Amino acid sequence: MIIFGIVGLIMLFWFALVGLWKLIPWLVLAVIVTSVLGFMLDHTWAFITIVVALVVLYVIGKKVN
Repeated sequence: MIIFGIVGLIMLFWFALVGLWKLIPWLVLAVIVTSVLGFMLDHTWAFITIVVALVVLYVIGKKVN
């Protein structure tokens, strides 16, 4: 995600130099949406991993008893 941020800052600087001011809000929106999606996906996988681990431990615990 850091790479997306660096690329976004480079593109903002380039747009400012070239004079494409109308594209800057769209680039900022794209960076925000990408960051939010990455954040959600990272935490979704962590949540799924934790739930699967708990279910496996529950099943193993029932078999032991």
